Amino acid sequence: MLGRMNQRLERLLVRSGFTKPDVRIVVRNQIYVSLGTSLVIMLITLFSRWSLAYLAGAVIALANFWTLARVTQSLVYDRKRGPYLLFVIFMGKMTLSGLALWWLIGVERVPHWGLIAGLGTVVVNITATGLSQLGKK
Repeated sequence: MLGRMNQRLERLLVRSGFTKPDVRIVVRNQIYVSLGTSLVIMLITLFSRWSLAYLAGAVIALANFWTLARVTQSLVYDRKRGPYLLFVIFMGKMTLSGLALWWLIGVERVPHWGLIAGLGTVVVNITATGLSQLGKK
């Protein structure tokens, strides 16, 4: 089942422009960590407010990670437009992330630690993926 899911995600990532296999692995793992841990935590806590805050943080982290991976690939292939493209996408991403966090914290008053834990899925993913790749080389 995991193999079939990996194949579907690989096709989705290739269609989305992720041409480098190493980048696809990291993005795929981020999807698994973000959505998988969110699902497990929501089921264990019966969709508590904390688990929904965790999901929101994990989705924001996933969106930022996805964008960063795409921009990094653009920088490698298109060196002329790369810095300008990076600046525009970075500013747009930071603005949207800031607005989402302002809305979640300021308006919806979600539990802060749930949101922070969800945002921390990037650190967990990079550490786990790095250690697993280190073991293969």
